[in-house]
Amino acid sequence: MRKSVLIGLLLTLFSFPSAMAQPGPKLGAGVFAGLSIPLLQDDQSQGIEYGLRGRVGLGSLFVFEPYVSFVTWGEPDPVDDVDLGIDGSKVTSFGLEAMLGNLPGAPGFAPFVFGGIGSYKVKNDDTGYEDSKLGFSAGLGFGVGLSPRFSLDVRGKAIVAPQEEGGSKKAVGATAGINFSFGGE
Repeated sequence: MRKSVLIGLLLTLFSFPSAMAQPGPKLGAGVFAGLSIPLLQDDQSQGIEYGLRGRVGLGSLFVFEPYVSFVTWGEPDPVDDVDLGIDGSKVTSFGLEAMLGNLPGAPGFAPFVFGGIGSYKVKNDDTGYEDSKLGFSAGLGFGVGLSPRFSLDVRGKAIVAPQEEGGSKKAVGATAGINFSFGGE
């Protein structure tokens, strides 16, 4: 089901009418890294996130970003001064986010908002926990176009991934990235 939803989203992305405001899509790719903070989870602490993203800019404001992300949360805080002896979970995700603003290859300052859908696999080797579910993300940020080819972006994001046994894994993150733009000249 998750794969068919993501494939459908990707097909929709490439089937938009070509009557947009520019002659062709602006394409790009980027890398990002930052901080991930699990919310309402006593079994882990903050950790790092890093990943890769593609960028397809359509029209003058819309950008679609397929991405893959890797998160390693830290070990839980001691309980009553007792170290639990387990590491935090690892989260691997991939999906598609849609953005309003921050077109690839556009110089200058550009604020943006975004939302997306993705597959989130949470795994902890020490506890044997493993679950993979469809989740959702939303956030805001800003981009700074340094040249027609290179830009920086900073974003904050909230993630909610429902879990099989009920409840959900939630996290907030802050990342910074660098992007390279090509195509759509």
